[in-house]
Amino acid sequence: MLSLTTAQRDLLYLLLTTETPIGAAALGQSLHLTPRQVSYSLRSIKLWLARRHASLRQVPGVGIQLICAPQQRQRLHAELESQAKFQLILTPEQRGQLLGLVLLITPEPLTLNQLQHDLAVARTTVLKDLDVMEIWLASFGLQVVRRQHRGCWIEGPELAKRQAIAALLWGDVPFSLPIITLQAGAGFDFVLQQDAALLPIIQRINSFLQELDLAEAQQQIIWAETQLHARFSDQAISLLGLALALQQQRISAQQYLTWHPETLHWLEQQVVWPIAAQLSIGYGVEQTATQAEIAGLSLQLVCAARERPWLRQRETDHVTHNLINRLIDLIATTYNVPALANDQLLRDGLEALIPPACNRQRFGLWVPTHQASETQSERYAAERRMADLIDRSLLATIGVTLPFDARDELILLLRAAVVRARPVQTRNSLVVCPSGMATTQLLVARLKARFPKLGIFEVLSMRELSAERLAKADLVITTAPLALASVPIDVIQVHPMLHPEDIAALTQWMV
Repeated sequence: MLSLTTAQRDLLYLLLTTETPIGAAALGQSLHLTPRQVSYSLRSIKLWLARRHASLRQVPGVGIQLICAPQQRQRLHAELESQAKFQLILTPEQRGQLLGLVLLITPEPLTLNQLQHDLAVARTTVLKDLDVMEIWLASFGLQVVRRQHRGCWIEGPELAKRQAIAALLWGDVPFSLPIITLQAGAGFDFVLQQDAALLPIIQRINSFLQELDLAEAQQQIIWAETQLHARFSDQAISLLGLALALQQQRISAQQYLTWHPETLHWLEQQVVWPIAAQLSIGYGVEQTATQAEIAGLSLQLVCAARERPWLRQRETDHVTHNLINRLIDLIATTYNVPALANDQLLRDGLEALIPPACNRQRFGLWVPTHQASETQSERYAAERRMADLIDRSLLATIGVTLPFDARDELILLLRAAVVRARPVQTRNSLVVCPSGMATTQLLVARLKARFPKLGIFEVLSMRELSAERLAKADLVITTAPLALASVPIDVIQVHPMLHPEDIAALTQWMV
């Protein structure tokens, strides 16, 4: 029998007592739920109602409405009221994620009896759920150890445990519905949070999440970014903040990192080491942070994805400098385009991409699962072959190849360089930016720097977008939503700072 969680019951009560359509945003605001929690809850509500011959009607722009006869509405309300205490029934996917996380954050063994009690399920159910999570944990080099009369626990390096915890908190799990996700700027979204009082295991996870100070950790990472003269990607900022917050929590739980002496020595020589040491002090762990913990932060910084090369690193790391030179020569020779050897944007892109990506591969660091992209299509076949040549060169010189996520970025860098090297094709691009003159000028400056051969950029306000102007243009670049259904012209919306995804969209348009 399908049971409803606390959040689902509260939503259903609201729908039962409201006869007019109500928007998902209003539902969430009334019950202090995120849009994701509302969407997640409505799926189970629809199944619950379907078994009682009722349904929900969802009309975009109008809202959600319960469809049933008045008498049936009364019966549904009475059924909810008659159940004084609800039993929370979790799906196998939910139980597996809870089990994996609680085993990772609990230093002592947990008995099967205790897990049965905390999940309110049978012994065989716990064992089946453990079997599923054991396979996933093995991908991090971790092992679930089970001993009769002692319980079960996870064995493996502390770094691997932190990476597995980070993956679970990020929502990077092999299930269709992660129970926890990390929302940029908003912290964790735990869909079972409102049911913490119903099951001890949910209460334990909820308490753990509240121990992680993500906001402070991200501020410290932004400080480190400034000290390093770097610019991390937005995702890297979130990942580094999560790693720093986890480090503080694990140190508090007396769970410390360990390193091979050669790895520790290598990390101590990196330009990030003094910044990582100050970062540990700045985050309030100076009394307990050891060299190994500073090394852990150093590794995360060295491997973080960047949007531009580190100025200090380019001046001092001759090994990296020579490696990039060889790759640039390989690209120019293979394409038979000598101008690519002097393409500074390509060089900057490789210097920002290659070192951290190769280090992630070298140390086996987790990054969120990479989604399939357009770079796997036939139009990028030449760039994929070039990426294969670069991979072989990297393997021969430094012993590693690029991870999948970095290969896609490399392919886009190569395509952008090839486009820049083509003969100038005059195009007229209209730039629309309602934010003001300064923001507009900054955007145009970035566009000219990134796409010097894109053509002429004409700045207009929205009021000036006449049919005559649009007829003479090839492209409209805008920083605000723009609907031009009546005019057949391409429109690309970008951020004023011209983010990597904007550059990719413009590059694809030019091809």
